[in-house]
Amino acid sequence: MQVYLKNIERLKNFYQSDYYRWLETNDPKRVKNVEDALYEDPDNCDDELYKDLALKYNLERKKCNLFVSDNKQKIKMSADIVCGVKSLKDLGSSTPEFLSNYAKIRSSVKLHFIWPQHKVPTINTYRYQIYHDRIDYLLYDLKHYFMGKETPMQKAYQNNNTIIWLDAFNNDFPKFVQAMHFENFVNENFEVLDIEFRQRKTVTGDLQQLQSKSKNKNVQKRYMEQLLTLDKLF
Repeated sequence: MQVYLKNIERLKNFYQSDYYRWLETNDPKRVKNVEDALYEDPDNCDDELYKDLALKYNLERKKCNLFVSDNKQKIKMSADIVCGVKSLKDLGSSTPEFLSNYAKIRSSVKLHFIWPQHKVPTINTYRYQIYHDRIDYLLYDLKHYFMGKETPMQKAYQNNNTIIWLDAFNNDFPKFVQAMHFENFVNENFEVLDIEFRQRKTVTGDLQQLQSKSKNKNVQKRYMEQLLTLDKLF
C-alpha cells in the first residue's frame, strides 16, 4: 500500500512549512482546502491496496476494482476503510498524532473492507450519513436486515447490485461475517461487539436510537479512541 504513505509525506511537508504556519494565523479556514488538494483517496487509486484485498477476499482484480461473480454476473466491488480522514481529524489531536493515527489505520488490511460499487447510495457512502462510519453499528444493522427487519441502511442495501450481492448470503449473518472477514468484530455467538466499550459489551438496542447516538460528538470521540487501541483489529 503506497498511496497513504505519499499522503503522509505531502501532509507532513505542508504542516512543517512556513505557509501552514501563516495560514493558521491569517486564514485558518484555507488549511482544509490545501489538505484536500494534497490528499488522494487510496480507496480509489491504490493498486497495491487492491492487490492485498484481492488476496484477502480471493477475488478477481482489474487495477483498482474487484469482482464478485454471482450467477454469471460480475459485481464490481470497491475498497472502504474503517473510518475516514474526517473522523480522525475530529479527534482534535495534534498534527503529528493525526498522521500517526492515519498511518495506523491505513496500514492495516484488516481495517479495509469492500462493498458493491454503483450509483449512490452505496454502503460505504451511506454508512457515514447513517452511523457516522461506525462499523459496529453497521454490522448490527446488517444483522437486522438479514433477519428480515427494516433498517436505517436499507436504502443502500436494496439499491442496484447491492441487493443481489446481499441476497447471495441467504439471510445468513454468520456466513456473511466469515466470507467478509468480520470475525474480529463479533463474538463466538456472532453478536456484534461494541467498539465504544472496547468490545467488552455487545451492541444492543433500537437502530434508530443508535443512529441518533452515533451523531453525538462525545460518543464518536470515545468510539474513535477505542478503535485506535484495539490491537486485534490491526
